[in-house]
Amino acid sequence: MTMKQVACANNWSLFWMLILSCCCCCCHLMPGDTFRPSAVVSAENVRLDLTTANGYPWRASLPNGSLVFEGHVPGGIYTDLERASILRSGPLLYRFNDGNYRWVAFNDWNYELDFDVDSNLVNQPGVFLVFHGVDTIAQISLNGFFLGETDNMFVRYRFNVRNLLKVEGNQLRVQFRSPVTVSRNRYEQQLMDYIVPPRCVPPEYQGECHANFIRKMQASFSWDWGPAFPSMGLWKAVSLETYQSITLRDVYVETSLDGSDWQVDLRMHCETAYIGATHSGTWRIQIFDNKDVLIHEFINDSLISGDEEREATVRFQLKIGADQVRSSYYYLVFTFYACEIEPWMPNGYGNPTLYNLSVSYSENEQVATTKNIRIGFRTVVLVEDDLQTGGRTFYLQVNDVPIFLKGSNWIPADVLPELVTPEYIRDLLTSCVDANMNSLRVWGGGIYELDEFYQTADELGILVWQDFMFACSMYPTTSWFLESVSIEVLQQVRRLQAHPSVVLWAGNNENEAALRGNWYGTLGDFNLYRQDYIILYVDTIREIVRREDPSRPFVVSSPSNGKLSEEEGHIARDPYSELYGDVHYYNYYANSWNCSSFPKPRMSTEYGFQALPSVYSWATVADPSNDDDWSFNGALLSNRQHHPLGNFEMELQVNSRLGLPKSNLSTGTEKRTGLEDMIYLTQMHQAQAIKTQTLHYRRHKYQLSENGAGLTMAALYWQLNDIWQAPSWASIEYGGRWKPLHYFAVDFFAPFLCILTELDDGTVAAFVHFDRQQDLVAGILTVSIRSWDLLDPLASFSSPVDQDVMAGEPVWIRSLNQLLDETGCTRETLYGDVHLSL
Repeated sequence: MTMKQVACANNWSLFWMLILSCCCCCCHLMPGDTFRPSAVVSAENVRLDLTTANGYPWRASLPNGSLVFEGHVPGGIYTDLERASILRSGPLLYRFNDGNYRWVAFNDWNYELDFDVDSNLVNQPGVFLVFHGVDTIAQISLNGFFLGETDNMFVRYRFNVRNLLKVEGNQLRVQFRSPVTVSRNRYEQQLMDYIVPPRCVPPEYQGECHANFIRKMQASFSWDWGPAFPSMGLWKAVSLETYQSITLRDVYVETSLDGSDWQVDLRMHCETAYIGATHSGTWRIQIFDNKDVLIHEFINDSLISGDEEREATVRFQLKIGADQVRSSYYYLVFTFYACEIEPWMPNGYGNPTLYNLSVSYSENEQVATTKNIRIGFRTVVLVEDDLQTGGRTFYLQVNDVPIFLKGSNWIPADVLPELVTPEYIRDLLTSCVDANMNSLRVWGGGIYELDEFYQTADELGILVWQDFMFACSMYPTTSWFLESVSIEVLQQVRRLQAHPSVVLWAGNNENEAALRGNWYGTLGDFNLYRQDYIILYVDTIREIVRREDPSRPFVVSSPSNGKLSEEEGHIARDPYSELYGDVHYYNYYANSWNCSSFPKPRMSTEYGFQALPSVYSWATVADPSNDDDWSFNGALLSNRQHHPLGNFEMELQVNSRLGLPKSNLSTGTEKRTGLEDMIYLTQMHQAQAIKTQTLHYRRHKYQLSENGAGLTMAALYWQLNDIWQAPSWASIEYGGRWKPLHYFAVDFFAPFLCILTELDDGTVAAFVHFDRQQDLVAGILTVSIRSWDLLDPLASFSSPVDQDVMAGEPVWIRSLNQLLDETGCTRETLYGDVHLSL
């Protein structure tokens, strides 16, 4: 074993040592050399993508052959039918097409490919057909030989085809079964033992039942903000992979501080050509800074043996000095400079500095496999300390810095994931940074996102709370289900683990609360469903995560009480306790512009209010000549309102805060004007309501109530993005247009802001809030009292603010009754404005 690491700098002995090293070891990169990722891999290791973009002509068809058309990989049946002009009622999301095209999901479909390969590939020791994403239930055959079945959208499938592949005339066939039919059959089979609820989604969802019996995007069967498009297809690439010895699939990276040095623990997850075969080769691990300058190199000779699944894991541990010396040279002129490893920090707390990690494996001095990824040096801890007032803290600490999570919840960017582009992902995530966000929660009813999502989050410094894909249901614990989930969790954890942006795993969305709250009538058999819950999320998922990724925290559910949930048998007596863990809070019947009704939790990871889509968005799906399409009470809007009582709740909130439009919402020619007015009013109400609730949570970061509530460390509103054009909680519409809420978020998520609020004792107080002490600036705080019908303030007050202000303490406070007397206002007409002049 050899290891190259430079530890100190700027002395003549090191100067001459580096000259000699340069002269004698020209074949290796030295610290200071620039990064050149290995782009050429030897013939022993080849990946051939059998995709449409790579020139491979797929066909899609009904099993009886009555309908045959061009298929696309990656892709899906809905988009292929639309592209072939077979769907004749207009675009997929136009008007009522989510129902008109439901017949697609009720049918089985075939995808087929005829292809040739280079003769050099056929006789390689390892020849594998790899399906990176199959949606979902399918049987796969090659040249008439059955390869196997798929039953999980989130699993990569690999088949050994060495003895089946031909140079010419290969026939690949993928036979999909209707996900609606399969899930219904599985549900009915389960009924012979006991019911696994829910029996179906609410009728307002206008969706399909039993998504919990199939491992695909749960929201593809519909949700209260999205349509049902239970698609089928090869939604990720299909590839032919050949190699003589091994291929490197995933790299585990864990960074931790050991004194003043960074320790990097690596696991190379490999796949081998043979079962049990031993390979002897050389690993080269190189780390480059963001200017592509080499800062560390590690070389190791090792033996690799594949197990019965042709898999092997190789582990290494590196030590990198906090002060790492680099050198740059031109001919024999050297320049030395010391550089400190810069930790990866979330947006607003520092730089999300990334380093390039290059890993390669060679045999007989020939590169067999290589992988280049970007990593960040960071640690993450979930802090749950006991408090004397009762309860425990609950917050994330990144590189020893407590982080207040500011952001939102991410749902799939499209109901058909093949339509999502890297550019769209970057646009949505950039919008998060533009709104001063530092966090997103990837919700558990969608998908484990594309690589581009996490790569972009790494670059932008967005922390990712990652749910596993289980939401709002009980789930079966049959052997076939647990086996499929185990493979899913293993593969997804290995795929995503190296991303510094991913800071927490959560086992499910709201299923602990659903079980304790008897959402689906489970109370009569509570112990039975509690046992299933523990088998799935604790004994299966948590154990795999602990084994595969000890580098970051895991919580069993969201919301949960953290450690207390575990202490109470994994189903807390009150999963919505303000004193522990995180909460989801919705209340559409209280005054949403008054913070008195809001909880004071340790973390708020869901909260929100609905609003209508913009006129521009609605115009893309409504018939411009149909007045009913432009009515608030029309059939189209009712069809798109999947939240039970959603329109009533929007009317209630708008009426109580702003008043309903004067134009009639339901009759005559005023219907269109009424809808446009309601669009504006619901969006403005939503923006102000979320602002009020978010500022409430941010203020309580530094405050602790008498009952022990407070010390809030997260405000993640529901939801960031839309999946179609409809009433929803989103701040960004389908396609990327910002709603007023997102513009408001720029201000209410600002790192430094002023908050004016009424306290419980009848006083009005102004607070200066800051994420970091260094954000605080000195200045003059001005509080203005205004009437809704006057431009000039009724009264103004000023108060100096210095940089020693105590967090959580008001910098200005007055009696509300006194303010009312001084201004002649009432509570209904009083409006306060606060700003800080530097």
